[in-house]
Amino acid sequence: MKNWILLRKSADYAGLSKELNIDPVVVRIMVNRGLTDVEDMKRFLSSDISKSFSYKGLPNLEKAVAKIKEAKEKNLKTLIVGDYDADGVCASVILMKGLKLFGLECDYVIPNRVSDGYGINENIVKNAHSDGFGFIITCDNGISARASIDLAVDLGLEVVVTDHHTVTESEVPTRTEVIVNPKLSTNEYPFEDICGAQVAFKVLSALFDTDTKFDTIKEELLEFAAIACVTDVMPLTNENRNLVKWALIRLKNAANPGLKKLVEKCELSGKERLVATDIGFRIGPCINASGRIEVADISVNLFLSDDEAKREELADKLLSLNAERKDLTEKCVNNGIEKIKEMYAEGGLPDVIVLYLPECHVSICGLVAGRIRENYYHPAIVFTDSNDVLTGSGRSIDEYNMIEGIQKCADILDKFGGHKAACGLSLKKENLPELIERLNKDSNLTKEDLTEKLYIDADMPFGYVTESLIGDLFKLEPFGMNNPAPVFALKDLQLIKGRRIGENHIFLTVKDSKGNIKELKLWRKADEFEEFLLEEKGEGIIEKLYDYQGVSLLGENIFLTVSYYPGINIYKDRRSIEFTVRDYKFS
Repeated sequence: MKNWILLRKSADYAGLSKELNIDPVVVRIMVNRGLTDVEDMKRFLSSDISKSFSYKGLPNLEKAVAKIKEAKEKNLKTLIVGDYDADGVCASVILMKGLKLFGLECDYVIPNRVSDGYGINENIVKNAHSDGFGFIITCDNGISARASIDLAVDLGLEVVVTDHHTVTESEVPTRTEVIVNPKLSTNEYPFEDICGAQVAFKVLSALFDTDTKFDTIKEELLEFAAIACVTDVMPLTNENRNLVKWALIRLKNAANPGLKKLVEKCELSGKERLVATDIGFRIGPCINASGRIEVADISVNLFLSDDEAKREELADKLLSLNAERKDLTEKCVNNGIEKIKEMYAEGGLPDVIVLYLPECHVSICGLVAGRIRENYYHPAIVFTDSNDVLTGSGRSIDEYNMIEGIQKCADILDKFGGHKAACGLSLKKENLPELIERLNKDSNLTKEDLTEKLYIDADMPFGYVTESLIGDLFKLEPFGMNNPAPVFALKDLQLIKGRRIGENHIFLTVKDSKGNIKELKLWRKADEFEEFLLEEKGEGIIEKLYDYQGVSLLGENIFLTVSYYPGINIYKDRRSIEFTVRDYKFS
């Protein structure tokens, strides 16, 4: 059961509403997000992406630019080393297109998730050396690859590291000073929460500087930076929010032909307006699927291809791989939940849930951990077998800094990396019990920490919701990390009937205190809602719920309090206001 918290911050809502020409409810939401100054609100409501071009203050940027220019002067073959997730793919595409435009002879390599693991490794370095490459530039990795980077320098290769991950001082390469990462202690860039693709873009911006040749691909590359920003779950504040907001307007007709093809295949090109979840749950997973199930080169090649038939083939391949990934994930999540029920049948859950699922493909451990975290609201780490060790991925809750917890166990880990919300790690199987014990002993999590909070922006009756209000709510988008979608609440709604849709969706017909009847949409929670009713009302209630005569529940006097978000539904050119339920409880 979530802990509902109604936000009650005070401000001159009427005055601010008039000055900003926006609904007072929208002003309330901005105040709830910490915006109290009218000028800050105006900036928040604007879509200025100029900061996306800024780069001054990033550590070692001048040295990186000098290295790239030197590589061109010396005619050094350049190898871009990326990563297999969507951020790494997008960063690789950005550097490939940008450095080729600058005049470098470039190729790329992305480690295989299963056989190579994360980031640049010694085999990649040795192969680069033997293949005649003289210059390596990493993207979205490298900050913790001391041995590999140092080897590259020892072999005489020039190296530039571009990354954005949290710095682990003991792992930072020592043989090169050219590390561009806003997480370094020497960083002076004013906003450090940018993804790897954004770092790569800023390196190119500094490299081309006033050269107008970069203008021919600048906006195309920014679209990839925006996709990476969403898929890597960067906070959608400051320049990130403006960048993603700008890109969402453009992606239906993306500048990159391969990306445009993927958007079309995801059935988004005909949508009236795109939102961040279209990237997070449609486009991004397809890009990620190649690196999870096969190799990330499929995605990179789609975005670099000049051949229409090839783009068609590769885009179809990504959709097929993503469907396969969904099936694998669902199976492993169900297995994980069953295992949790078996392991903790007699007692409560541990603070940090750590599962060993040998049947889980290494590529989806993070996805399974994320679903376990959502299901139980506990930090979760899922391990599986990988070569001679266990490899795992973790996903955290707001109240637990996962990378700090993992760093305390560094002495028993083979490899690790990540940030507050997520991590990747590997260890010997015999060390797993000790890891579980130490993570839970030092978690410092309370019962309150492990209770999910649902923050309500306002009590709002259905009658207040108009298309005009929803239009003003759209101005707060894109929603995501640190800029959550608003949540409204309404109590004493009489449940009239239910309508089950698809595999696990349910639409609930309710009547408010003024007699207004509305249909509420509850996605992916039909089974959960049925259990909720059964527990309170007993056998027979489900049959009454689905009696489409619409009268069976009236005598039951079931009243709900719901939290919801309103939107616009467009079906066959008909527009209507829809209400999507976030959570529910009995009134």
